[in-house]
Amino acid sequence: MKKNIACFLLAALFIMILPLLFAQRDQNLQRPDPEIAALEERISKLESKLQTVENVEKMELVAKLAEANAKLTNAEFDKFKNELRESNNEWLKSWSLWFLTIIGIFAAILIGVGYVFWFWLRSRANQLIADKVEESLDEFTEALAQVDVLKEAVGQVNILEDQVSILKKEQAISVLSGLVNLYDPKEQNDYEETSTIQSETLLDVFVDKTRNLGLRYKAGEVLSARKIPQFVSPLLEFLNSVINSEFDWKDSLHAESRLLDFVNFLGHIHTQEVYEELKKILDRLLSTEDVELKELLLTQTVFSLARVSGELNTKDSVFLLKTAIPYLNVELDEDQALKDLTEYFDGFNEPEGIKDIMTNGLTNMMPEVEIRCLELLQKHDPDFVRNWRAQKESANTQTEESS
Repeated sequence: MKKNIACFLLAALFIMILPLLFAQRDQNLQRPDPEIAALEERISKLESKLQTVENVEKMELVAKLAEANAKLTNAEFDKFKNELRESNNEWLKSWSLWFLTIIGIFAAILIGVGYVFWFWLRSRANQLIADKVEESLDEFTEALAQVDVLKEAVGQVNILEDQVSILKKEQAISVLSGLVNLYDPKEQNDYEETSTIQSETLLDVFVDKTRNLGLRYKAGEVLSARKIPQFVSPLLEFLNSVINSEFDWKDSLHAESRLLDFVNFLGHIHTQEVYEELKKILDRLLSTEDVELKELLLTQTVFSLARVSGELNTKDSVFLLKTAIPYLNVELDEDQALKDLTEYFDGFNEPEGIKDIMTNGLTNMMPEVEIRCLELLQKHDPDFVRNWRAQKESANTQTEESS
């Protein structure tokens, strides 16, 4: 476009100069020389502008040429880079294919060799196993023979042990039979004759239901003296069998005292198991319709339960013990047991239990127990103590006057 403008300017200049040349020729004589100089100067400026325009166009052309060359160079470089990348990819693919082929061939060779080796090793292992199994089979056959011998020996040992156990039991029965008539534990606390009898043997005698009560009692007496824990369960089972009427105690000599002693044994074993079972026994005795059994076992069961409860420091048997007080049948030699019962009620702040003991006449023939009850009640209910003593004095006065 600039080139067209330059041409246009040159044409315009030529048109302007041409009339001036003719006019100069015609009026050469009329125009002064300064005008010619001005015209020449104007022509010079126009030529200078024309030169400037040409230089600018040349510079723009040079710049465009350089830009075109740069684009061409970049295009050629990108093309070369793409060609180089494609060439490298083709090279990598070619060598990868060759490498995988070589690896595959090598792997196939290894697999083949491994399979051959595995087949050989398996055959060898099977042969070794077969040899070992055959050898072990021979050893196993010998071992079976030895096991049969050992079984026979063990059977003989068991038979011998059973025979020894029977002999020990019979020996224990023989020793205990000589002590059956000595049923009062106060007279026989320690028997030298039974010191060699094992506790297991005594337990076997006690649980043998084919033996009489006297023999079983003597075995239980020794076990109780030794404080054998394993004696608790069979003793509880025996007492429950008595309450369930599974054991006829009425046909046995001295059965009453021996059954009481069995219950007394439990009172000296201070465990939770004994405590729970004594509560169950007392509850069953309170509800039983067998009056004789209730009169026989209830009092000693109450004393044993109170003793165990006090040792374990547990209160939840208070109500059961208070319920049983009207049924107590206390002998004169059981004053200490009755004191222990009052101490139990006092320890758990249950003065009503002490009052029940007194109002049911249990202390009438036991002045020492009565005095202890009044001492304990003084801190709980002094009015009761005062009234009791007043009634006691009034009764004594009436007795003296009547006599």
